[in-house]
Amino acid sequence: MSKNLPAFGLDVSNATLKIAQFHGNKKESILKGFGEVSLPKGMIINDAVTDGKTFNFLVKQILQKPQFGKIDTNFVVASLPESKSFVRVIQIPLMSEKEAENAVPFEAESFIPLPIDQVYLDWQKIGETGDKMNILMVASPKQFVDGFLETLERAGLKVVALEVESQSCHRAVIPQDSKETVLIVDISASRSSLIMVEEGNLQFTSTIPIGGNAFTESIARTMGVSSSKAEEIKRKVGISNTTEYPNIRTVVLPVLNNLSAEIKNILKFHNEHSEKQVSSIILAGGSAKLKNLIDFLAPQMQEAGVAKVELANPWQNLPGLKTPQMESLDSLGYVTAIGLAHRGMNFDVY
Repeated sequence: MSKNLPAFGLDVSNATLKIAQFHGNKKESILKGFGEVSLPKGMIINDAVTDGKTFNFLVKQILQKPQFGKIDTNFVVASLPESKSFVRVIQIPLMSEKEAENAVPFEAESFIPLPIDQVYLDWQKIGETGDKMNILMVASPKQFVDGFLETLERAGLKVVALEVESQSCHRAVIPQDSKETVLIVDISASRSSLIMVEEGNLQFTSTIPIGGNAFTESIARTMGVSSSKAEEIKRKVGISNTTEYPNIRTVVLPVLNNLSAEIKNILKFHNEHSEKQVSSIILAGGSAKLKNLIDFLAPQMQEAGVAKVELANPWQNLPGLKTPQMESLDSLGYVTAIGLAHRGMNFDVY
């Protein structure tokens, strides 16, 4: 990508489209615009767009009328869903980059549950351990990527890059010089992505079918209210009992326990395969705004040996950022879009 070619970030999920765009240079960043539009139920099925005509209309609508500012380009860096991608660090013997170009696809076949000729494979060297090279490998099915690319182009967009959500999230919330080992828990409406970062580098990801909707459905089912009323209750009181809703914690406790158990499973897997201790858990995604979620998870994670649970700060890696016109809690839902837009700025951040 040319350093003089700004692009906006587009995060496509099952429930929403989110966009963001920055202008700037290596000393200053300006948030030019951002916006969000809800998608009709059933428009995205198994991460694929089922109604291209409505999708095109919504893309054009959000670009023309964002919630803030102005999007002044149709060049885009768009997200690929975690559930359709494979992210893993592998090791190969020390060799030249040219030799690695042949070796990595051969090694990747052991980790990717699809024939290597059916995926787009990208990789980069992220370090060395003894006589081994550490390689970050990312792969996505060609059939899915080609279909998604065609959908974006039909919406009038010029795609300069497609990127797995975990890469964008990592760029946004992990300090560029970080050497910490952390777990990012990106909680969206329908699922959560568990993203392991070791000494500042992506290691692997996992997707679980637990998200904000699970809390809403639990409230609606147990309390006998509509989904819209359950969503209102969830946003108002979170997961702690109140005078008005004295049993809300009991209602959502099964979902909380499932989320905690899945996080602990990932921590256990990491501990069995690495000597690096996870120092903190970073919560991102729109459903990370759930009131009192940290209060529940913090003691649970301390039992698993992780001292700290905190909310993500997706602005920290943008140089000289002027105060963004977005509430800090709202920015949690824009983590992926912000990471994509950061890549799309008119200077090199790769």
